[in-house]
Amino acid sequence: MKIFNILSIAIIGGCLLSGCDSSFLDEERNPNKYTPNQFWKSKEDIMKGLTGAYGALHASGEWAASYERYIVIDNYRSDETRFRPDVGSWDNIASFVNDQSNSTTRTEWKQLYRGINVANQCIDNIPNVQGNDDAIMKLKECALSEARFLRAYYYFRLYINFGEHIPLYTHQIEQNENDFFPQQAKDGEIVNFIKTELSEIQETLPEKYDQTGSGRATCYAAAAILGKLYMFNHEIAKAEKEFEKIIGRFKLVDNYEDNFDGLHKNNSESIFEVQYSGDRSGGRREYNNIAEHLSSGSIGGYEEAFPSDWLFDLLKKDKTIDGKYSSRLYGTILFDDPGTKMWYIGEGQQFKDIEKDNSNKIFWKKFATWDKSLSSDWWASAFNIPIIRYADILLLYAECLNDRGKTTEAVHYINEVRQRVNVPKLEDSMSKDEILKHLQNVERPCELAFEGVRWYDLLRWGIEQRAIKEHNKKFAENYIPTKHKLFPIPRQEFEMNPDWKQNPNFGK
Repeated sequence: MKIFNILSIAIIGGCLLSGCDSSFLDEERNPNKYTPNQFWKSKEDIMKGLTGAYGALHASGEWAASYERYIVIDNYRSDETRFRPDVGSWDNIASFVNDQSNSTTRTEWKQLYRGINVANQCIDNIPNVQGNDDAIMKLKECALSEARFLRAYYYFRLYINFGEHIPLYTHQIEQNENDFFPQQAKDGEIVNFIKTELSEIQETLPEKYDQTGSGRATCYAAAAILGKLYMFNHEIAKAEKEFEKIIGRFKLVDNYEDNFDGLHKNNSESIFEVQYSGDRSGGRREYNNIAEHLSSGSIGGYEEAFPSDWLFDLLKKDKTIDGKYSSRLYGTILFDDPGTKMWYIGEGQQFKDIEKDNSNKIFWKKFATWDKSLSSDWWASAFNIPIIRYADILLLYAECLNDRGKTTEAVHYINEVRQRVNVPKLEDSMSKDEILKHLQNVERPCELAFEGVRWYDLLRWGIEQRAIKEHNKKFAENYIPTKHKLFPIPRQEFEMNPDWKQNPNFGK
């Protein structure tokens, strides 16, 4: 899905996020850009506006933007990842010494609110597009629901990282003082808003699209995000009801690595993923730089992050029924082994032939792959980033069942995931406590490593401090549970809104 520069967006970043003064409110609109009244005229405009809302999934589209969001923000705090000291704002997040001036968390805040504003423009203006025939009415209903989904997803990301005392915008920015000097949401307001949105739009989002709509939000994506929100807030019975809607509607792909190689996008296992076409024509940046940041210096990569020793040891125990390493290990980590395959390891070569001076190193394979059919340069990655896979939902559903004592049934769904990679089935005789510990310490990290779920899993289980210490995460001793579960609200916000409440134990 291509990103078009089509809207005159009074970006929240213009004032709320940049600390500018109120003179901004008096500036005239740029005459070279559309205003909402000029733009929203046709079904083509609906699709262009909606594309802008989806485009915010890419973050800013600038260098390292996707890496910062989907790797640094979502993975650097977990016990799965080691990092190379390099970019200070990234290192500080991984080391639990970040503060309210951190540029990476500020960028995430800013880009999510930009996405919310684009979605709000769609929601406010799509109903005004002329036409009342069946085709355009169906398009308007669906597009409105998609924009509401995206807005809810962006708020979900804000909530799990910055907490609930954040501004709630439900309409486009109009350049008035209420927009630029907002109140913080009250307790429960953000969560209830997300719940309501994701619940209501399930009635109007489709189950699937035709081929041209591949990658757009469905009713199942809404149910999945809502279920994850319930899990995060320990409303497990409600989460189960959402996941129940998805069970049996999707199918695990036969080959685990097909989820990450870019050649099997939006497959039968995909519930929602961030789309990258690889298109660089006309100045477009429809690629991400994740592989470039993760890959070995032997091919020109930056080696910014590595799998942790704990994760590597865990995956080496993930053996198939015939005693071999599973595809979850080979699809996640590159290491010195004859079974390690990668695009730059030629026929008849092994890892150690390429990494002559680094044969003891391990690298990420997941999100570092490349195929020439996707892009002309390996560093311009065109694989999609999975937000929700069916395997994740199967394991979450099993966790819900186990929580209410349906342990034997839970084992069935866990084994569905395990069978795909040919590892031994779990025994039906396992206890409720054993199943929970298995999900926490084995199944979810093996299946979902580096996919941005581990840190949030640890938080909802309340075991993050113990896990990072027991698994020897560097600088784990800096972690303070009453402080580092959330990021601080960016410092610039308090220049505009000095009475706002900061997240616990951070300064303004």
